[in-house]
Amino acid sequence: MVKWRSYIALFRCRGGGDVITRGGSKFAIVDGFYAYVGSCGNACAARIVRHLGKVVNRFWHVDYLHEICNEVAVMILPYTEEDVAKALLDKFPGIPGFGNSDKREDKTHLFRVGSGDETIIKILHELSMAIHKELSNGYSRKFNDHYNKSL
Repeated sequence: MVKWRSYIALFRCRGGGDVITRGGSKFAIVDGFYAYVGSCGNACAARIVRHLGKVVNRFWHVDYLHEICNEVAVMILPYTEEDVAKALLDKFPGIPGFGNSDKREDKTHLFRVGSGDETIIKILHELSMAIHKELSNGYSRKFNDHYNKSL
């Protein structure tokens, strides 16, 4: 079985405002769609279910998005969160310092990927294309090797 390594949670944020996290960091969020990149190893299902439900114990930056945003879709990916974040940074504006406190070399793990007028399908397609363009060549051999070993 292929072991997925990361995910993108797509949020629709309305009304805008500031998100203030447990550590006191403040992030300005305007209306639109945002893609949050996270890691999940073998526990993708549990991580995603946590995001979809009501978050009671806020721990990660992404938990604080629920104050002004709704999660609308999730993509599970066979790439590391660092590589996905770097691939998205080339195409979408990031929110500096959001969600990357454990990955200081990354600039962010939250990206504004749409103004809110687009369809979710269009945004998911654009995300997929951006990631595929940046990562598919370097990862195709690794992915195929990993997949073949799991058969």
